[in-house]
Amino acid sequence: MPTINTLKEHEAALTPLFLFDCALASGALERWSTHAVTVNGNAYNSRLLKHNLFELQAGSDIGLDGAAKITITLANADSHFSEIERQTGFRGARVTVSLVFFDLVAGLLVSETRVIFSGVGNAADEITESGFKVTF
Repeated sequence: MPTINTLKEHEAALTPLFLFDCALASGALERWSTHAVTVNGNAYNSRLLKHNLFELQAGSDIGLDGAAKITITLANADSHFSEIERQTGFRGARVTVSLVFFDLVAGLLVSETRVIFSGVGNAADEITESGFKVTF
């Protein structure tokens, strides 16, 4: 399988996706992405509306860059995340964000999976009729 570094250099790159795996304090597992996809047998719901994953900052003395925190907005028109916030909450939830390249037409993963962020959740920042904003 081609590496992410190889695929990102192609002129006609396939779709890059961020995959979110979120383990709530209750033990429930939520999976989200911008597109409904299945990767390694795990189904990711199309819930991710907005993120700040492209904002990097210097993270260490060895010169690695990374995100110290991320803020995401999830689709909440059906109040799915509002209900989670009422029952369990996102405070203390553990999230892992991975980057992959995906062929949406064929429905196939076409790259390795690379973890780019791991963190712990806070309580919801903002809840509206259509969106749920939370920071990790």
